[in-house]
Amino acid sequence: MRLKFAGEEWLFWFRLAIKVALVVGAVYLAYHFYERNRIANMTIGEQPTKRNLPSDAFVFVPKSYATDLPSARERLTGKPLWIREGYRWAYQPGERLFEPLERIVPLAFETRGREVVLLFEKEGERRSFVIGTVQRVFVDDIFFVKDPRDIYDHWTDEMWDAASKGVVEVGMSEVRIGFALGVGEVVRQSPGGMTRIVDYKQCAVAGLEPVRVTYRDHVAASIEPLGG
Repeated sequence: MRLKFAGEEWLFWFRLAIKVALVVGAVYLAYHFYERNRIANMTIGEQPTKRNLPSDAFVFVPKSYATDLPSARERLTGKPLWIREGYRWAYQPGERLFEPLERIVPLAFETRGREVVLLFEKEGERRSFVIGTVQRVFVDDIFFVKDPRDIYDHWTDEMWDAASKGVVEVGMSEVRIGFALGVGEVVRQSPGGMTRIVDYKQCAVAGLEPVRVTYRDHVAASIEPLGG
């Protein structure tokens, strides 16, 4: 009787173990297929869609590689520079703002305290503009070192004419509108920057109407006037 009881008890625990193993296996398989399906759906949702970027987005912009005072003096003295973002940077005397694509020629670079100052001439007067510190200058963030007409040589004369007059319209690239209206302020943008809303207010100093531009893939999808 004792052996029989022991055998029945062993059989009970063996069957219980089989059931538990089957339940655990079923749960594991269900979770495995759920997780695989979730990852597959997530991957599909995150796959980048084909973006039709304007040709301006693929233009190579040369750099000066002037990073400090000695290299700025060596590489840039006497060579023309063009402002990248109009109505953003002020020069002395008078706190006047550079216009979009304004051309200047550095006469010299000097230090004033810890600041590095670029000296140039405009309207027959010596002007100055701070471009950084003794340790670090920001030439390539402020200037083009090559004529923008040569950089964006695929633009037509009509496109350059529109930029010089501050004319903007739907379908223009973000680069073209920036050259027309100067610096913009990003109000908000989507993850990845596919959609951006930019306000152009500083252009008012030149008598141009401030506008809000919505870009999709770096092309203006809508342009709205900014209320006072």
